Amino acid sequence: MRGAVDFLVGIVGQTLLTAIVLGALLGLALGVLLLLDTARALRWNERLSRWISTREAAQRFDRPRDIKRFVYRAHRVVGVVVVAGSLYCLDVLTFGFAPGALARAFRDLGSLGLLEMSFESMRLFFLIGNVAALGAGIVLCFRPSLLKGLELWADRTYAAREHSAALDQMRFQPDLWVSRHPRLAGGMVLAGSAFILFSLGIQPWL
Repeated sequence: MRGAVDFLVGIVGQTLLTAIVLGALLGLALGVLLLLDTARALRWNERLSRWISTREAAQRFDRPRDIKRFVYRAHRVVGVVVVAGSLYCLDVLTFGFAPGALARAFRDLGSLGLLEMSFESMRLFFLIGNVAALGAGIVLCFRPSLLKGLELWADRTYAAREHSAALDQMRFQPDLWVSRHPRLAGGMVLAGSAFILFSLGIQPWL
């Protein structure tokens, strides 16, 4: 287990280091361009500046999709599927889930006792959820109308767009500041990129 984790961490670390070094090289070139040819750098910035909004893509995921009609039309089939799935999960969680074995497999991540307690809490949480699903499946098979009150209470839509609207607005303050102080911005980008290249790009290869 430790060998696999070390291998994964090594791949992620090397990829991150390469991305940072390439970004610093790009910043180095941009800083030099801002210092030597400010007008061209600002023209390139205007051409390459594109606003990419995530709200349009998120609208498809935030759109509510009603499946009540299908569930109530085929309530016996859906109920049998829910009962079968919950019984299978209960069997696995009761007889095939070993928190101690999982804790020993992940012992490199922390305390053995804390890991075992975490996996046991997870098992209890899934057990309670599947017992509730078993009851809902049985009711869905024979008396689906009993779920109407619970459905009315739980049938709510939670949209992420309302909370992320403030993050999806254009802010031109950095562009305006760079256009007003191009050489200062170029010097800062150049110094920061050179520092990153020296710290991450040159020292590991010495």
